[in-house]
Amino acid sequence: MLLSMLLILSFLQLYQKKVLTGLLREEMGFKGLIVTDAMSMHAISEKWGAGHAAVMAVNAGADIVMATGTLPEQLDTFNALTQALKSGELSEKRVDESLKRILDAKLFKYKLYKDRYTNPDKAAKIVNTAAYKQTATEVARKSITLLKNNNVLPFNAEDNKTTLVVGPKIYGSSSYIEDIAKAADYNSAGSVTSFVTATDSTDAEINQALQLAAGADRIIVPTFSASGLPAGQAKLVKALQQSGKPVVAVSLGLPYDIQSYPEAGAYIASYAVERWGSPVPTSWNAAVEVIFGKQPGGKLPVTIDGLYPYGVGLTY
Repeated sequence: MLLSMLLILSFLQLYQKKVLTGLLREEMGFKGLIVTDAMSMHAISEKWGAGHAAVMAVNAGADIVMATGTLPEQLDTFNALTQALKSGELSEKRVDESLKRILDAKLFKYKLYKDRYTNPDKAAKIVNTAAYKQTATEVARKSITLLKNNNVLPFNAEDNKTTLVVGPKIYGSSSYIEDIAKAADYNSAGSVTSFVTATDSTDAEINQALQLAAGADRIIVPTFSASGLPAGQAKLVKALQQSGKPVVAVSLGLPYDIQSYPEAGAYIASYAVERWGSPVPTSWNAAVEVIFGKQPGGKLPVTIDGLYPYGVGLTY
């Protein structure tokens, strides 16, 4: 399991062990390896230093420290862990626990002594198979969380109605919205058009979107926020909702977007783009499949204050 150490160290500094050991291992029964995020991340190195953060993480229950960055940063991490072990800040018992898990994984689970070197061709034979891709799609669909549906969804995939996909650039790229439109086209018998606005949609772009909406039968509006939703995106959803056409809003990043446009007729959380912009096309493809009739399987992993509690998720 790869951890977001920035989250763990920043917000749970006093409770790291309760999370990594108490919650993850003891309560949830996780027996695998816990790997930290990159210790050279600016937010970590600036606040704690890579070395100190590494010691904190291992004491909390992490097994493997991702010592990245420059050579001095990597040496800082190594030396800090070594010194912590010598001084007793890091106990031998704690190190032995991780060492056993690491050796068990290498020797017994993955048998690396038989095959010590990575073969990309061998990996490709696994991840490029139809069965692998189908499994990934099923997993993604089970994560898609339908939170609101005022008789808007599902859209009929077999009719010839036109679909408009309109949404913002994400980190300067139009490809996210265009790819979602392609997925809609693949899942729908009718025609699909797309329109991409600025990340913070302008009034002129919203007016243009409304003109396109007048010629469409139904509308998909992906939104994206890494922290707070840009005001223009919320304004875009609200304007399209007032068009009288069936509208579904789809959050691509954090699931909290609906707080900015609670009047949306239908809302799906897809978790398809992480906060730094790396996309998971399998997830937005699964979200589009849900829009056109596949059963959603996700449950909300957080509480959206004032709207939806942890654990909710609708089905058709």
